[in-house]
Amino acid sequence: MRTVKIGIGLIFLLFLASCGGTKEVIVPEHISAGSVQTDKGMPFYERGCYARALDYFYRANELYTAIGDSRGMAMSANNIGVVYRAMGEAAAAIPFFEDALRMYRSLGNQEDVRQTLSNLAAAQVDTGDYAAAGKNIDEALKIRIGRKPFAPAITVKGILLARQGDVKGAEAMFREAIDHINKRNPAGAAAANYAMGDLLLGTARYKEAAPYFERALESDRKAGFYRGIADDLTALGRCSAGLRDDVSAVNYWEQSVRIYALLGMEEKVRATMGLLDEAAKRSNRDVALTRALVDRWLRGDMMDNICE
Repeated sequence: MRTVKIGIGLIFLLFLASCGGTKEVIVPEHISAGSVQTDKGMPFYERGCYARALDYFYRANELYTAIGDSRGMAMSANNIGVVYRAMGEAAAAIPFFEDALRMYRSLGNQEDVRQTLSNLAAAQVDTGDYAAAGKNIDEALKIRIGRKPFAPAITVKGILLARQGDVKGAEAMFREAIDHINKRNPAGAAAANYAMGDLLLGTARYKEAAPYFERALESDRKAGFYRGIADDLTALGRCSAGLRDDVSAVNYWEQSVRIYALLGMEEKVRATMGLLDEAAKRSNRDVALTRALVDRWLRGDMMDNICE
């Protein structure tokens, strides 16, 4: 299951207004150090360069811990969990989400509690602990802040229902999430649209699924989320293959496998290359160049590593 991207926190430098005009707050280096590391890690996370992001978020957590900054510790623990889950290591993510949740509860910030409950529930869905996931996501959905419901939590609820075999319930959740997505949140839009597309794809509704993956692709491209772009293209290839359009499937998979190779994602490359080879044979398409480029990039032989 593709990661539902929610809840990466980010601390910004503060400025205060005074009668003498706007004055920058001087933050001691040891106080701002955790924020600096978080700022450095965010661009890597947003591009899908998870190993690099993880290094910075771990360092941020260490620095926040050293000064006893509970909110910073909670935020960085949540961030580490989000990255582990994005890397497909949901079991490793859960302790970090639980740690962040404990600290956020003690701080009394309901928005952060809701966000972390949603992340924790998503990881528990990944590990198959549906009972715990249901308890946590239902609690998150009960926390109302403002007039609009929290679309990422609704998306997670839909994924849980889909895993439990409730296709109609899941579809209703995804439609509700998409209806409430903030247009300024491309990550949330991509996650909800991808989840809906994945549900429809899983029930062989290929033609219906494709527009949702196209919308997810549009959002991920705007956000510069390379991993998401590759996942969207792979899914669109599956839709085309399901519709017996191998030419289009090859086009999508050639694009996605190249992105996976640039990101160094060997398992994704192998899986997608297998799909590509079969479709290429059926459509009499030569994909030798793609194979050569993929091999080259997996060796690290490129002009500029996009995760450096």
